[in-house]
Amino acid sequence: MSFLFRWSGILCVPGGALWALSPTGVYVSNFAFNTPNVFWKLFWPAPLLILLGLIGLQSRQSGRSGLVEKLGFLVASVGLVMVIAGDIGLYWLGIDDIFIVTAPAYGAFRLGLLALAVGSILFAVTSPRDGAVPSWGLLPFVLGSLCGLISFSRDLGSFGAVLWILFGVGWAWLGLSLAVEGFSSLLQTRRTNRGVVAVKQ
Repeated sequence: MSFLFRWSGILCVPGGALWALSPTGVYVSNFAFNTPNVFWKLFWPAPLLILLGLIGLQSRQSGRSGLVEKLGFLVASVGLVMVIAGDIGLYWLGIDDIFIVTAPAYGAFRLGLLALAVGSILFAVTSPRDGAVPSWGLLPFVLGSLCGLISFSRDLGSFGAVLWILFGVGWAWLGLSLAVEGFSSLLQTRRTNRGVVAVKQ
């Protein structure tokens, strides 16, 4: 169970990929059903997978992370929860159809996006150098998080959609770098163990 929990960081790969495919999903939904709402009803697994992946990443380096990095993790996690809650509240429960003036579900969704972007930047910039994610995985993630912050701040049309995609790609890259680093470390450990056994024999 502990092994699965610690390696759940790889879930950032499918979560980020689904996030990056959002503009395509919106286009298909508009084309097939004349509304983007069909896609947005199916969007919530993307932030959920990213949330589970983020928790897994943090669990691998919690003992080496500083206060700001932990704050970034907390802000990003809260942001993801708000995005999930906002999406479900808006497109499944129809909360904003009841509270038309305040639109709490939409507000939670938008605020969650901003919190997610800010938290992601803090998490990446302040992650320990000897943490779970290699440096070559963090830099693209930082750039993707910056793209997300710009995209979430205002409606930029097609350019904003590109930035949205890059945000998802950043998360997928982060999870992929963890998988590659872990696989390389596993191979190196096996080679070392074989060498020790050979010497003893």
